[in-house]
Amino acid sequence: MLVSTDTLLTEILTANFGTNDMKDELQTKLDSVFIKHEASKAAAAQVQRIAKNKEDECLEAFAVVRHTLIGPAMKEIGEYIKAKGYTYEISVVNGGFEPGRDRREVPASIRLTFLLGDRNLPDYEYPGFSVICEKSRGTVLFHESTSSPGRGGHSGPAGEVKISELTKELLQERILKVIAEIFA
Repeated sequence: MLVSTDTLLTEILTANFGTNDMKDELQTKLDSVFIKHEASKAAAAQVQRIAKNKEDECLEAFAVVRHTLIGPAMKEIGEYIKAKGYTYEISVVNGGFEPGRDRREVPASIRLTFLLGDRNLPDYEYPGFSVICEKSRGTVLFHESTSSPGRGGHSGPAGEVKISELTKELLQERILKVIAEIFA
């Protein structure tokens, strides 16, 4: 007697292959595995929430310091060099993700750029000093560049400090070091 595929499938799906009586010991062990798994997922989610809150607080603190301390300190030096016949620019990046396919995260920052010589080039071609928010550590990174069109120089990290320890004097000393190299 031939049995159709549909009939055979129905019989397999409805067949009683024994009772569904899982031993209590096995069920307890399985429950334990899944309870631990859920607890681990909840703990990981909590750690992520705490880290995100700390990063958000750091970004807020940086925004305040950038507006009340860093920007004014940079402007003070910029106006001084402007009185000496040179041009400067202060640019601000609020942070976030770049538009486009790659969606690279860009940190919040502020940069004092000294526009020397030919002014038809992008800002990064000119010497300058940047303060960059490192939100995961609650610090700011300093980045200096003494390179300018038509001459050498260097570009790279220039230190790091906790946001709460940043002072106008520290910032302006770091900028002075860059200016001394640029105009040497």
